[in-house]
Amino acid sequence: MTTNTTNGHSPTRTSFFRATPLPEPPGAPDSWPDRSSRLQDQANALGMLVREDLSRGRALVFLLCAGVVTLVAGLVPAMVIDAADSESSDTTDVAVAVVLAAVLLAVLAVPALLVLGALRKRSARRFELLRQWAAVDRGHDADFPTSYGAEGYPHGRFFYSALMLVLALILAVAALAGMSDPSVLGLLPCLVVVGLFALSTIRKYGARYGWAERERVIRARARRRELYRTQLSQAASTRAESAKTYLSGMRIHPALLYAALFAPAVIVTVVFVIARPQDASGLAVAGLLALLVIVVGLPKAVRMRRRERAELDSAATSLAPAFADGAVHHPVRYGLGEPDDQAAGSSSVAWDLGPSRTGALAVGTGVLLVRGTDGAALDLPLAEVQGAVLVSSGVAWLPPSVDVLLRSGEAIEFRFPDARAITEALADAGVPVTTA
Repeated sequence: MTTNTTNGHSPTRTSFFRATPLPEPPGAPDSWPDRSSRLQDQANALGMLVREDLSRGRALVFLLCAGVVTLVAGLVPAMVIDAADSESSDTTDVAVAVVLAAVLLAVLAVPALLVLGALRKRSARRFELLRQWAAVDRGHDADFPTSYGAEGYPHGRFFYSALMLVLALILAVAALAGMSDPSVLGLLPCLVVVGLFALSTIRKYGARYGWAERERVIRARARRRELYRTQLSQAASTRAESAKTYLSGMRIHPALLYAALFAPAVIVTVVFVIARPQDASGLAVAGLLALLVIVVGLPKAVRMRRRERAELDSAATSLAPAFADGAVHHPVRYGLGEPDDQAAGSSSVAWDLGPSRTGALAVGTGVLLVRGTDGAALDLPLAEVQGAVLVSSGVAWLPPSVDVLLRSGEAIEFRFPDARAITEALADAGVPVTTA
């Protein structure tokens, strides 16, 4: 397996005007001689791609070309409007202004747009390579760059572009307000171009941040699984009954957390209204707007929960004949481990990859039976199960899940509103169970 980043050395630049070649797409994970070389090649490729993606030089070229296009978009309408509105103007002046505008478009705007198109094409290719190389190894010890965001915040360029977009919208509203002055309306094309450039940057870094966050979540999930494997190995002598007792501990409902979060804001609002009743109207309007958002959004959230529950109930009903008579089966959602389709390494791990799907699960005598609404079937001997982890959710509308850890090093995560019933059934069958 060879890449353009082998041994950590970047290829030499052949020309100042020629970009450095991008790394080759990765091959299959088993094409590397060992995992350490795979991780090294992955780190080198990701490092090179991220550095170029966040290169200040490329950002400067983008800003320069975008500035040229914006300048032309502002000058062309201004020249034509000025020539047409001038008291001493005639058709010759207008024709000259049109010719100059065409020259500006041909000499400045078109080359700048060609450069921006090339940058956009290379950016799309670079993002595809980032996704491919990141998926090569997502183990618990696989590092991932944090350049696109830190502590839950996207990259700074996302906010800079958002600021430019807000300013462009404000100026556009101001220009529309002065529609009686044609010279002011001539600024609209310029503001539209600025807004489009800002929006494209927001979309780019928003997509990068969302992808990077998913990759970090996947790796954190792998580290969490490795941690619980270690805990289960150290507590292998723990009886299932004691595990069930541990599962019955008290938990704080998310609604209490939300109340604790909003209580200070409510108290401050009440005190402000009492202390300054003359300014209460503004708070009342803000409160009504917030209430409107809640009234509009709450039914949508309720419909989402009902639709989710309806899909699970439909899966349980349709898959009931697939289990033995009297078997207690639970509707579950699986395929929660990856944001995209990946080639599975075995029949067990295939249930953990890919898009979210619905199915049903039952714990039989010495076997875990899982059936999917797409016709998939899995009979997993409990002897191959190292343990199970009940992962509670801190979000009210997201149900808890059960992470079934296999002795092969793989795992399958199942999500169900009554996930505790699944862990209790596994504990009764002798599977060690713990909570996250």
